[in-house]
Amino acid sequence: MIKISLFYRCCVKADQICAICIGLKKVLCSFVQGAWKRLELVRYHIVSYAQLEVASLISIEHVKTMARQFIYFNATSNGQILVNGEETEETDIVAKNGRIYTLAGVLIPPSIVPILPHRCDGGRSEIKMGTCVKCSVFYRSTCPGDSKPIAFSRRRCVYEALSYPTTGCARYCNVTIKEPKCCKGFYGPECNQCPGGFSKPCSGNGQCVDGMKGNGTCICTDGFQGSHCQFCSDPDKYGPQCDKKCLCVYGKCDNRIDSDGICLAGSCKSGYAGKLCDKQIVPCGPFVQFCHAHANCQLSNGAMSCVCKPGYEGDGTTCSEVNPCASLAPGGCDSNAECIKTGLGTHTCVCQPGWSGNGRDCSEINNCLLPNFRGCHNNATCIYVGPGQNDCECKEGFRGNGIECEPINSCLEQNGKCHHLATCQFVSSGVWDCVCAKGYEGDGIICYGSAADELSALSEAAGFNQWVNEASINTMLSVTSNLTILVPSLRAIENMDQDEKAFWMSKNNIATLLKYHILVGAYRLADLQNLSSSDMLATSLHNNFLHLSNENENITIEGANIVVGDIAATNGIIHVIDKVLTPLRGLSGTLPKLLARLEQMPDYSIFRGYVIQYSLANEIEAANTYTVFAPNNDAIESYLRNKKSATLDEDQIRYHVVLEEKLLKNDMHNGMHRETMLGFSYQVGFFLHNGQLYINEAPINYTNIATDKGVIHGLGKILEIQKNRCDINDTVMTTEKCNLCSYRSRCPPGTKEFLGEKKYCIYTENFMGRTSIHIGCQPKCIKTIITRECCAGFFGQQCQPCPGKSGNACFGNGICLDGVNGTGVCECEEGFNGTACEKCIEGKYSRNCNQECACVHGKCSSGIEGDGSCECDVGWRGVKCESEIKDDACNSTCHTSANCLLKPGGTAYCKCAAGFTGNGTHCTVIDACETSNGGCSVKAECRKTTPGNRVCVCTTGYTGDGIVCLEINPCLENNGGCDRNAECTQTGPNQAVCNCLKGYSGDGKTCTYINLCLSNNGGCSESAICNDTELTERTCTCKPDYIGDGFKCRGNIYQELLKDSNTTDFYFHLKALALKDIAGSGPFTVFAPNKEAFNSEPKIKDWIVNGVMPQILRYHMVGCAGLLYNDLTTITNVTSLQGDPILVTFSQNSVYLNTKAKIIFSDTVSTNGVIHIIDKILLPQHMQDFPKKESGIEWESLKMVAAKQGYIMFSNLLENAGLMNVINDPLHKPVTLFWPTDEALRALPKEQQDFLFKKSNKDKLVQYLRFHVVRDAKILACELPSSNSLKTLQGSDLSVKCGDNNNSIGDLFLNDRRCRIVQRHLEFDGGIAYGIDCMLMDPTLGGRCDNFITADFTGDCVGCYNNPKCPTATKPKGGIQKCKYQFYGRSLEGCRQDCTMVVWIAKCCQGYYGRDCQACPGGPETPCNNHGSCNDGYSGTGECKCNSGFNGTSCELCLPGRYGSDCKPCRCKAHGQCDEGISGSGQCFCETGWTGRFCETKLALLPVCSPNCSSNAVCKENNMCQCKPFYEGDGITCTAVNLCKQNNGGCHQNSKCTQTGVKVLCSCQKGYTGDGRTCLPINLCADGLNGGCHEHAICTMTGPDKRKCECKDNYVGDGVDCTVMQLPVDRCLQNNGQCHADANCADLHFQDATVGVFHLRSPQGQYKLTYEKAKAACTDEGATIATYNQLSYAQKAQYHFCAAGWLDSERVGYPTAFSSPNCGSGFVGIVDYGPRANLSETWDVFCYRVKDVNCTCKTGYVGNGFTCSGNLLQVLMSFPMLTNFLSEVLVYSNSSTKGREFLKYLTNLSTRATLFAPNNNGLRENETLSGRDIEYHLSNASTVFYEDLTNGTTLQTRIGKRLLITYSRGQGYQIPTMKKNETRYVDGKSILEWDIIASNGVIHVISEPLKAPPPPASLHAGYGTGIFFAIILVIGIVAFVGYSYFRFKRRNISFRYFKSKEDIDVTALDKPRLSNITNPSYESSTPPPPPEPAYDPFADSDEQQLVMSGPHDQF
Repeated sequence: MIKISLFYRCCVKADQICAICIGLKKVLCSFVQGAWKRLELVRYHIVSYAQLEVASLISIEHVKTMARQFIYFNATSNGQILVNGEETEETDIVAKNGRIYTLAGVLIPPSIVPILPHRCDGGRSEIKMGTCVKCSVFYRSTCPGDSKPIAFSRRRCVYEALSYPTTGCARYCNVTIKEPKCCKGFYGPECNQCPGGFSKPCSGNGQCVDGMKGNGTCICTDGFQGSHCQFCSDPDKYGPQCDKKCLCVYGKCDNRIDSDGICLAGSCKSGYAGKLCDKQIVPCGPFVQFCHAHANCQLSNGAMSCVCKPGYEGDGTTCSEVNPCASLAPGGCDSNAECIKTGLGTHTCVCQPGWSGNGRDCSEINNCLLPNFRGCHNNATCIYVGPGQNDCECKEGFRGNGIECEPINSCLEQNGKCHHLATCQFVSSGVWDCVCAKGYEGDGIICYGSAADELSALSEAAGFNQWVNEASINTMLSVTSNLTILVPSLRAIENMDQDEKAFWMSKNNIATLLKYHILVGAYRLADLQNLSSSDMLATSLHNNFLHLSNENENITIEGANIVVGDIAATNGIIHVIDKVLTPLRGLSGTLPKLLARLEQMPDYSIFRGYVIQYSLANEIEAANTYTVFAPNNDAIESYLRNKKSATLDEDQIRYHVVLEEKLLKNDMHNGMHRETMLGFSYQVGFFLHNGQLYINEAPINYTNIATDKGVIHGLGKILEIQKNRCDINDTVMTTEKCNLCSYRSRCPPGTKEFLGEKKYCIYTENFMGRTSIHIGCQPKCIKTIITRECCAGFFGQQCQPCPGKSGNACFGNGICLDGVNGTGVCECEEGFNGTACEKCIEGKYSRNCNQECACVHGKCSSGIEGDGSCECDVGWRGVKCESEIKDDACNSTCHTSANCLLKPGGTAYCKCAAGFTGNGTHCTVIDACETSNGGCSVKAECRKTTPGNRVCVCTTGYTGDGIVCLEINPCLENNGGCDRNAECTQTGPNQAVCNCLKGYSGDGKTCTYINLCLSNNGGCSESAICNDTELTERTCTCKPDYIGDGFKCRGNIYQELLKDSNTTDFYFHLKALALKDIAGSGPFTVFAPNKEAFNSEPKIKDWIVNGVMPQILRYHMVGCAGLLYNDLTTITNVTSLQGDPILVTFSQNSVYLNTKAKIIFSDTVSTNGVIHIIDKILLPQHMQDFPKKESGIEWESLKMVAAKQGYIMFSNLLENAGLMNVINDPLHKPVTLFWPTDEALRALPKEQQDFLFKKSNKDKLVQYLRFHVVRDAKILACELPSSNSLKTLQGSDLSVKCGDNNNSIGDLFLNDRRCRIVQRHLEFDGGIAYGIDCMLMDPTLGGRCDNFITADFTGDCVGCYNNPKCPTATKPKGGIQKCKYQFYGRSLEGCRQDCTMVVWIAKCCQGYYGRDCQACPGGPETPCNNHGSCNDGYSGTGECKCNSGFNGTSCELCLPGRYGSDCKPCRCKAHGQCDEGISGSGQCFCETGWTGRFCETKLALLPVCSPNCSSNAVCKENNMCQCKPFYEGDGITCTAVNLCKQNNGGCHQNSKCTQTGVKVLCSCQKGYTGDGRTCLPINLCADGLNGGCHEHAICTMTGPDKRKCECKDNYVGDGVDCTVMQLPVDRCLQNNGQCHADANCADLHFQDATVGVFHLRSPQGQYKLTYEKAKAACTDEGATIATYNQLSYAQKAQYHFCAAGWLDSERVGYPTAFSSPNCGSGFVGIVDYGPRANLSETWDVFCYRVKDVNCTCKTGYVGNGFTCSGNLLQVLMSFPMLTNFLSEVLVYSNSSTKGREFLKYLTNLSTRATLFAPNNNGLRENETLSGRDIEYHLSNASTVFYEDLTNGTTLQTRIGKRLLITYSRGQGYQIPTMKKNETRYVDGKSILEWDIIASNGVIHVISEPLKAPPPPASLHAGYGTGIFFAIILVIGIVAFVGYSYFRFKRRNISFRYFKSKEDIDVTALDKPRLSNITNPSYESSTPPPPPEPAYDPFADSDEQQLVMSGPHDQF
């Protein structure tokens, strides 16, 4: 029990607390946050764990409250107790668990500041939308609350009208959003005041980090420090500006800004004292007798004075121990710190819990600003409650206790509200919302897509949408923005003229018709109304407009009325009109095709003829777009004449066509190249010369002639094929996977199908455990890989010609570095030189440049054309010019530049020398550059050098040797500066242009990749993600929630039904009825009737009106399987979602349903199933009828539905058991009910029926029936398999599984296939019901058929007059029989009673076994699967004894070598593999080379397969490979079937399936036993040992391998240990509970509602205690950790606490006293988590209070309850040793008024006195004491305990005189301490016993009575002076003697020590004490000494004698 003291404001209503003042009211009541402030306010009034009496309030100054802040107590002069200044009205109101004080006012904690508002919230404006309405009634649009409409403003919006998303109008509304802000000086979410106060934050010496996001930290300015800058950072400074030097000398300065610069208390260094620690102190030495024992001497100005030692206070003569924590500012500690005394005069300051700091400076801890939010969950808000206190509250969208928060999945509440194109998603913290799928817009309740999407979903647009599909303009309607589509209604299309319809429906015209219905721009009805009749509406058909008429607000477009308008789409608006709009037939609006356009161009007729001749038109137009360069007729004729050719060949025509690009004139850039129809090797280039655009060398004269898909350009010249590329084409052929031949094969991207002979293959697949073999086809795909190469003699990326002549690179004299990566450099052969190897190296001549010139002093005729002859230089002659001319035979007739030569005949002649020309007598210099540019290249400059010589230098822009000059090609280096994704094309000498390659855009210098995915999604499906990485081919991947190859992607069944016009009717019926059965994950199979089927069925309207349409639609759906067409050919029936079976037949290569409906289109595979289209509507055999009312159909009651459908027996059982009221209770609605049919109940064994329906077993029957009901859920059949567990009313779970073989596709089974659902969707007014074919038996209930037999007995024979009786436990049967009996040897006639007894015999029903009557393996209806016998019965083991050939736990398997349902032996021979097993066919699979039915025949010739078959396949005839059983594939590749994926591999649902190869291993999961194929739950209770439970406990199976033990009635325990329950007894009734007679006794366990058990939680929050910490926490509370039994007693006493905690023996649990779904799932008792292996787990703890009895002394008594003391008089009377003194007191009281006052003083409870009472030995009976003597024994100053009676202490008595306390010791001087060998004296009388406590004081027993000194008398002055000096002399002598005595001798005096620990611990309440609450009984500090009396104490000789008679005179 928690002890508290409560201080509260007495008021009539709790709300009055809020009315304290206006400021407080605003804080506490106006805001939501005020709730937490109110909590803090309430906590501030409560002191926990302490009951404070009035006496306690007076004795303590302050106490800490639950708010972790102090309240302060004081008293007025008239005794009024004040709490924080508020008067107490009523005190000590005793409650069961504490005390209550009422106050005149409210206590306001400092943390609540009501003076000024702490919130200064701001605001911001935000625009919101009003409700969306039809634009014509725009005034109805309303703004949200707290907002105002903005005038003249509206916005387009979408709302749902007639099930269509419709565009409307909404107002703009201005709403002011409140933004919370804190006022200046406040911080944090709660706007707490900054440290130092909001008015002067940080004491004015710093800046507070305030605001909502601030943490309240003070950033102090220089020179200041502390939590609120209240300290000087310099420890020696103080003052408001920290500029004053501290006055403290030898101590620690109080450096607060508001201090006076003195030293901190207790900080003086040793040897110093005083406030400034500046007074030096020394030992007193010989002056010790003048000073107190706890005093030192202080020397000041040569004078010695007494100063109390550190830790003591007084005048030096009297010193008492000082309490450093007693002052109002305790020890200099912070007001929120606790001062703790650590020693003599020393203390430490410790911040209170919830505050942090060094004690002098404490700051409140705001848990919400800590990193971990003080244990709050991430999705919780931490709420500040007080210092170190917080609460956690889950954020919006989450629920929990704040420590744990889980998201509230509002999707469960939104079930059915989201649009079918939306999903409920977790959009943000704690917020779930309906979110439209990607590509759609809306709020999730309404979702709409593009115009194409909306057309497919619009029923009225079904015909128009079919046109859209045929014209293939879906993409345009999806991508193009701002469209208005005028959709003719179905009736309008039907009314269309047939001739018009035939014309416009043709393939060539339908696109024109559609474009005529599409307007450019988005026009709402409101927009159209604003247009005038003169306005024309532009259509997407070129140059065609529609006329608008607007009369009387009736809008018509070309005479068509708008039937349904403003249907929203993401890219426009849709209007449904009542007329088909048809353009003029002549205005088709489409461009002509290629040939048609060329026909319109007569100048190009020859080229058109060639296109026709070579059949190129279709190939060209098959491309998406194209560009044709057509030469005109003149160009072709001229070319043929020049070439002397008769015709152009096909390649030449193909060279004029570029495919897949539409190149307009502006797209053809200078230097750009494009490949032609001949391929990449044959490219054309575009060049710009003098403003004329050329292609290769042909001018483009006629440009941009448009066709439907391309463009034509006219040429003035034929393009001659330039064969400069020799690319290598490699063709790779791949064989794809084997598939059904009927499937359209698809080759991988980048490949084409090889249209040759198909290769057949064997395709093996596994479905539902059966292997099927098909003849399939393997497509071959080819891929062409092109390697770019230049032809020989060409180089570079553009394959330019090498230097030399065409066809003769490097003139044949060298090798050109050609190729794509070549440089074009000629590497010349030996002897050759030059750029093109066109010349010989210097000094060589001849054709091969291999002849050496021999000229010595002349010029040689060198080079390729030279002959080696020499022309001699001047002065030389000879053949080799080797002879020098020395004689002039010509007589100086020769020119100076000529030589005189001799003819053979000796005749001399003159000849010009080399480099000169002339006749010899006259020679001129030969100009080598004069003719033909000196033989230099025309692109070179010839420069003369020496006579007859020159050099050739290539001009700018050219390079070479001058003889051959080549244009410099800048593209050869660094790609000419072009981007790496650009082509560099040389356009002139050292000139080039850059053009980005195809697929890139830019200026050539910078090229950006053109993402193919940005255009038409890269050719991918609209529901695919196009990924173009530039490095590889773009890939198409279906978006999430879509499946396919990326080029064609399918969504879920709903989406696919919309896309096909044949299935839209089926979709619209689903949508109209809000049927979303097939919206789940599936898989499903849907048989959708086509449009004709719905149109031809006349009963549809009746079905809708009668409410049976949902059943019919569900009959077309099959759950649990996605069945392909091929699967349907192998099965005979499936079960629909409606519940009735569908017959499936395969006849004449077609599949029929119910023999009538034919599948006309199949295998539309979606993400959650398969769609098949059928030609008729299917009707189920059974349908539930509903009564009709005017308002529609009405749901019937459960009882009525049961009567109609055949469930009367179960309905009656529910009613008789009282469960009908539970089912009809709105608290549980809706319910899902699984009810057995009447046939199923009648089929139960008779003994089971007798057991269940027996009235005495009604409680068991109720449990069985509750197991059939699931509350608070209406679960559709489509949802049952996906529900992991269905919690029933009985508490156990139901599981629903799908059928797992061909005979049960679509079936649903309950609880391990024991029950089948035979009827579905029986709806009633409280939910939905499902019919099942058996009674559900929960394993915890069992199948009991207990029996009762009657046995007859006869009673004893007695006298007939004695009323014969029956034996015990029997009953009279009704008859009396005569009998004989013996009586004292005599045989007497008597009577005996006929009796009978009913004997209960436990028995299990047939098919059940064991103590708990569990079902036999295979189920109770078919035990052992009818393939064996079950050892059933109450004593049975449940084992199956299988019939021959069967095996398995439930005989569910065949032995190896057997197959079929009968497990017949296989007949395969040694070379055959049998298809064995219970589902096997027995067929034989032969090894390679063997054949025959049983593989008994060996083939003469082994078959050969190429390529080789898989190792898991065999080779068959005709080169076919077939996979082995349990493998699937095409034989070339065979993969093991994932058997575990299909029906868990045949393993039990509670078994783990593992597969190695094709072998399946089943192993039961933990808690189950069996062979894996059948797994039975382990029943621990059936082990023969009561499941380990106690013998007095009941063992109940709670699940597989789980049990619970519950002690039987009248026993208590955990079930494992049970003890007899004992009723609690009030211990106080026996001897007052061992309490004192004057004490009140309270049995804490008997009176406590939890019988001593209480819950304890860590201060850190919930679940923070380990086991060891939990034990320690209980110990700290004076308790032990509770045992299970102790918690059980508390639970039986209705203790309910929903939080788990540690218990003894290392276990965890918690008690529940009432059923709660949120606590223990409704379980009542001990929710036991059991022993914990990990003791580091953290929980709370349940403690057991060890102290069972609480003893409290009665009013007027003190003590611990076991001992109680009254007032001083009562204590005197209770001690026999003090009777003599008591007698004297009584005599005194009877003799005088003073005596009566003295006696009254002794009984006054407000007295605090010390009484010295002599014992009887010291005060004899015959001795008498005067009244003055008696009063001299009483000190009325205060209560002084023995330990405070220190040497030299004086106590003032009632007569005004003082008593002197002295010591006596043994030998040796010691520092005065309290030792047991000390004797203390009061006025010389030894104290024998001490500290006898009374309620108003203390008594010390002394050895003799005290004699009061006589009253003072007047004396003569001289006599008095003499006495004074005599006294001084005596005192000096005594002091010297005393000093010697204490120094050298110590005397031991024995005495009786009466005080004990119990006597000291006398807290009034005997409760756990708070460290900051002192005990008023004995912990009061010594008060200051009383005022001195008026007379001089040393003037009285008796007083002198008293002093002298102390211990000193015993020396």
